Amino acid sequence: STRPLLDSIFGKKKTPAELLRENKRALDKAIRELDRERMQLQNEEKKIVVEIKKMAKEGQMEAVKVMAKSLVRNRNAVTKMYALKSQLQAVSLRL
Repeated sequence: STRPLLDSIFGKKKTPAELLRENKRALDKAIRELDRERMQLQNEEKKIVVEIKKMAKEGQMEAVKVMAKSLVRNRNAVTKMYALKSQLQAVSLRL
């Protein structure tokens, strides 16, 4: 009867249901974090657009070019996040 001793040393073995629940929670958390990051990027995008318009009115075309490149990178990141989110949701559905 060394089982209780082993359990205390190595920790209790988790049932498949417990593991499934933990994995699902981890996936849901990752999806929420992605959404949060994507929202931040989209808010940043709005600010960049306003700034670009302001700079263009002032005739600062070099600054506008730099900001436009930043805007494109931002939009690509948002697109990647949508793709990543859908992949995570697909994995979550398969569990």
